[in-house]
Formats: sequence, C-alpha cells, structure tokens
Amino acid sequence: MVRSLSIVCLLAVLQACAGPRPAAVAAAWDEAPAGQYRFDWQLSGDPAVAPLQVFDDARRIWLQFAPGQPIPAIFAHGAGGERPVPYLRRDPYIVVDGAWPALSLRGGRYVARIQRSGAPIPAGAPVVRAEGPAPVPATPSAVAPAEAAEAAPPAPRFRAAPPDLTLRAVLARWARAAGWTFEAEHWALDVDIPLAGKAELPGDFKTAVRALLAATELSERPAQPCFYANRVLRVVPLAQACDRTRAAAPGLT
Repeated sequence: MVRSLSIVCLLAVLQACAGPRPAAVAAAWDEAPAGQYRFDWQLSGDPAVAPLQVFDDARRIWLQFAPGQPIPAIFAHGAGGERPVPYLRRDPYIVVDGAWPALSLRGGRYVARIQRSGAPIPAGAPVVRAEGPAPVPATPSAVAPAEAAEAAPPAPRFRAAPPDLTLRAVLARWARAAGWTFEAEHWALDVDIPLAGKAELPGDFKTAVRALLAATELSERPAQPCFYANRVLRVVPLAQACDRTRAAAPGLT
C-alpha cells in the first residue's frame, strides 16, 4: 500500500538522511486501514525547511520533502514547551509517531510550521514569519504615503486538490490562472496520473509546476515540464529532452 501510495503521491519524493527508527512506528507501520488518511494540514513558514505534503492517520504523521532537501529538526509542542520528536524514514516519507496537532521544523535560521486545520496554536509555539531585512524607522515625510498606499497583495499560491482528479487537470487550471497555454495536446504522456491528496504551493507558476511533477520521478511514468518563450507548457516523459521547436505555436505538438 505504501509503495502504491508513493507512485501517485502529490509532491516531490524524499532523498535525504533520516533519524533513528522508533520501535512504536515500525511495529505499527502496516496497521493503518486503507482510506483513513487525512490531508487537512496547513503549511506555513520558510520553504527551505517546509515539507511539500503532510497527512496523518490519527496515530502517525507522514511528511514528504523535496528531493535532496535536508531533513530539519522536528519539534512537538506540549505543556513544557518544545521538544524534539524521533522519526522513521519510509521513502519517500518521514514518519512521526503520535497524533500531534502541530509540529515545528527548524534548520538554522529557518522555521516552518505544519498544523492540522482548525487546531489551536499550542502555547510556546514559535512565530513563523518570512525572512526579510530589518525595518527602517519611518520619517515624518514617509508616514503619510505609507498610510495612503494599499497593502500589497499576497503572493500567489497554487492549490492542488479536488475537484481536479489528475495532475493534467491541475496544470490546466494553473495555466489558465497564470496566463499560460496548456491544452490536452501538450500532455505527451500516454496516461493520466491521478491526483492523491491536496497541497498548496507557494512561488510562481514554474516553481509550482516543477514541484508538482517532481512527485512522479520514482513512478512508472516519470514526467517533467517544458516551458516555452511563448508561454506554452508541455509535459513530457522524464527521459525525453524538451524540444524547444515543438511549441512555437500553442496548438503544435
């Protein structure tokens, strides 16, 4: 079941070192009944230490990181504050034992947070904010324009979730929203790849597309994106090079 789940998983597979193998997780690995996994998790913080996908079965939490991404320190929050939690590596996942409502992930100065939707923020949890330059005190002449200016819109996030049932459907919706062209003829694989779970990816269109398709790298039909100057997206087998002459016009294949 775990192997089949990894083939159609939503996001990038893990290729990094992992911690010791907790006995409780190892003994219960195959006990979760099918269909009992929950994907209602929210991710926030710095992408450098954040996983690409999170789900749980009410007893354990699965985290999936990008290929080559170092595994950060993982902390749970309790009455006594933060404490590190052990985890088990089950490629392409990191498995944490316990029904924690939230976890913090730390790597150097980077901090990310995963929290089940609707769960309260535990006392003592770190404040997660984007890294940026130190604020500069405002001068009197700069206060009025700053107050009059509208707040900058939030950075776009690309969501992969039902009612889309396949990766191709997700990419088509993203392309329309981002002003790109991606039609049925631009999918060069011979089958559709089902969408499993849901996630919300930060970054621009190209970054989100690469992260989504990275999940197929260990499947039977790994795929990669090809981006063209006329804002056409094609998806081809991973073993096939991107032919920059194939999408000179949106309708060409």
